[in-house]
Amino acid sequence: MVKPIVCIGAALVDEMYQCKQTPIQGTSNPSSYQRFAGGVARNVAHHLALLGHNVELITHFGRDSEGDWLREVCSKAGIGLSNSCISDSGTGRFAAILSPDGELFTAASVTALEEEITPAFLQSHSDFLASASLLVLDCNLSLESLRWLLDFARVYQLKVVIEPVSVSKASKLKTLNLEGVLLITPGEEELLALENDSEIQQRGILNIWLRKGKQGSTLILPNEEFSEPAPNVEVTDTTGAGDAALAGWIHALTRDKNPVECVRYGHALAALILQTKGAVLESLSLALLQASFENLYGYKK
Repeated sequence: MVKPIVCIGAALVDEMYQCKQTPIQGTSNPSSYQRFAGGVARNVAHHLALLGHNVELITHFGRDSEGDWLREVCSKAGIGLSNSCISDSGTGRFAAILSPDGELFTAASVTALEEEITPAFLQSHSDFLASASLLVLDCNLSLESLRWLLDFARVYQLKVVIEPVSVSKASKLKTLNLEGVLLITPGEEELLALENDSEIQQRGILNIWLRKGKQGSTLILPNEEFSEPAPNVEVTDTTGAGDAALAGWIHALTRDKNPVECVRYGHALAALILQTKGAVLESLSLALLQASFENLYGYKK
C-alpha cells in the first residue's frame, strides 16, 4: 500500500463576506456571504485527495452540525479521517472580509485545535505517523505539538513540510529545532517574524518557498534561488491560494519533478483557485492541473 501523506492542522468552516464596495474599518459594510470547508491542513489534504493521493488528515472536529458537515465534505473528497479527534469542543471557524476584487481585507479565526491535538494525542497515534511518506504541518498547532512532531520526524527520518499560516502563528517556529525540514512556506511578513532568509537557512531547513502575493514567489535552495512571477489570471478570490500552491508543489514532488517544476505546478494550482470562490476547486483533476500548467508555461511534462 502507498504510504500516506499526513496533513496535521486546522479544519475550519470558512465564512466569506465579500464587500460590495471598498471595505471601511469601524463600520458595517454591505456584503455577500458564502460558506466553505477550510483550514490550511484540510485544504491541502482536499486538493491532494482530488489529485488521487493517499491522504490522511489529523485535525479536530466538534461534535456539532458544523463538524458533521465538515467531516462529510472531507470524506466525500477521499480524505482519511480515522486518526482525527472529535470532541465536545466546537468546530473551528474562519471568518474573512474580502474586498470587491477578492483580496483579503481582514480575517478572524477560532479553533480548539491547540487544546485537542496535544503531544499526548499525537503519541497515541505514533504507529500511524511513523508510516507516513510526508508530514504536512500547519502552525495552527500548539508550540508543544509542533515540537513533538519535528522531534518525531527526525527520529523516524520523515520528510516534513511546514505552512506558517500567519505572522503570529509563524512566530512559534522561532524557538524550534528546524533541522532537516524539507520545506517551509512563509510570506514576507511571516519570514520576518521568524528570521531573515540567511539566518533561517542556517537552522537546517532544506528549502524556503517565499510567497510574495502579486509579485510571485522565490524558492531558496541551499546553494541557489530562483523566482517565479505570479500567474496572470483574473482574481475572483484569494482565499486558499497559498494552500493550493503547496498542494501543487507536493504533488509535483511525488512525481519526481525538479524544484523549478514543483514551484510551477504550485503556481498552476494556485491559478485555478484564484479564479474560484472558496479555497478548494471541487472539479480539480490531474488533467485540469496539467492543462493549467501547460497554459501558464507553454510546455508539457
